[in-house]
Amino acid sequence: MRMKPNITELQKLVNDKFGGNKSDFANAIGVNRGQASKVLKDGTCAGSLFFGGLLAYCEREKLDFKKYIFYPGDVKKVNNKETLNATGTNCF
Repeated sequence: MRMKPNITELQKLVNDKFGGNKSDFANAIGVNRGQASKVLKDGTCAGSLFFGGLLAYCEREKLDFKKYIFYPGDVKKVNNKETLNATGTNCF
């Protein structure tokens, strides 16, 4: 099983913390707006780059990332950008 975005909760996050601005949300988690929009629309393009950025954002803001992600128990956290970039999903 792969991680999947909780689109409903992510949209609430964007609305509450970013005033509905997808570009600001994308910048905060380190992805481009197109990828953020696709994830928020139907969950596509949510790879390790998106999830890693979201996890880092949640840690900075002291939010529970489990609220925004459906994930299996064996997911490992990536701690450096080189590893993340080497394994990231890039939809663009």
